[in-house]
Amino acid sequence: MQDQLQLYSMVPILRAAEQSSQTGKPAAIGAFNVNFYSQAMGILEGLRRADAPGIIQASRGANKFQGGPEKVQSMVLQAMKDSDHSLPVALHLDHGDEEQAKICTDKGFSSVMIDASTLEFEDNIQLTQNIVKYAHAKGLSVEGEYGKLAGVEEDVIHDTTTYADPYLVPYFFNESNADALAVAYGTSHGPNKGSSGGLEKLAIHVVDLSYKGMVAYGQNQDHFLVSHGSSTVPKDIVDEINAQGGNVQGAAGIPMHKIQEAVVAGIRKINIDTDLRLGITATFRKWFNNNPGIETTSTDVLAPIKKVLDEKLDAIDPRDYLKVIDIELLRNDPAGSVLEEVMSLVQERIASHVESLVNKFGCAGLAGKVECISLNEMAKIYAS
Repeated sequence: MQDQLQLYSMVPILRAAEQSSQTGKPAAIGAFNVNFYSQAMGILEGLRRADAPGIIQASRGANKFQGGPEKVQSMVLQAMKDSDHSLPVALHLDHGDEEQAKICTDKGFSSVMIDASTLEFEDNIQLTQNIVKYAHAKGLSVEGEYGKLAGVEEDVIHDTTTYADPYLVPYFFNESNADALAVAYGTSHGPNKGSSGGLEKLAIHVVDLSYKGMVAYGQNQDHFLVSHGSSTVPKDIVDEINAQGGNVQGAAGIPMHKIQEAVVAGIRKINIDTDLRLGITATFRKWFNNNPGIETTSTDVLAPIKKVLDEKLDAIDPRDYLKVIDIELLRNDPAGSVLEEVMSLVQERIASHVESLVNKFGCAGLAGKVECISLNEMAKIYAS
């Protein structure tokens, strides 16, 4: 187990999933996006219940929302301290550009992603390699991306998916020295992932052939495949949002059995964001409906949130309706504030969903299997 309040590279965490998979128990680590304190607490509690290692991710948007990556890092560490969390956790930049990857490397993250997938293949490798050199010097792990995922991620929109060429994945790892690689195989960002029939036809062979190539070149103990856009988008949560006054249409997720097929094929990290956003939104809408007029007790906090939800019926991103209040309230324990009750419900909802997912991903019980190597030790390993 890790020392309290110590963040780790993704490498030993993902390696535990790889080693489990090699023993006949396919596993991938859940990577959950975070935007505020109670969300972090929910993720940590879900991991604790499942005895699972985990990855907490912050996107460029999350860093901006909270006022900088150093504030996100401090918030996550505070949540770990308050919950006495002692299981291995990485704090990872999700979909970073070159500037954000370097800033997060310097501001206390333990892992970063550089998404250069819009560049030509060799240019993608070169930029990824540059970030690898910068981050590895401080012991951080680095994730790249190859291929293009459909959907909306922050301010990047892709109408269609461009699959990764599995025969070039080992080459990408060898040339860039990235620790992890998000390969496009048909998943997509956001809640509007297309028809379930289309999702049933995910190109799992891209993962399978990529992983087999990595094994052939002896890369699979230190390099890992990642699945982005993998939220399951539970229908019951979407229905709940709509029953509570929302209007979320055309929402579909990745069927769990397809995620599990991808894990068997070689995926070792699964990114989840939309599921948590939906759960948070459903909780807020239900709470306001169950407490009519409660916004009048705090016109500077509750009223602005409710106003956005009343006006923007298709809202699912909590940042859309929480950005209207003092963000510092969201960075700290809500105990004693007007947000305490609703945030306790949010925390429990996230914890339950995270626990359920990591059990299905196969990483429950793996916390004690992680070799907890400090970032300083990782830096020495990278340099050797």
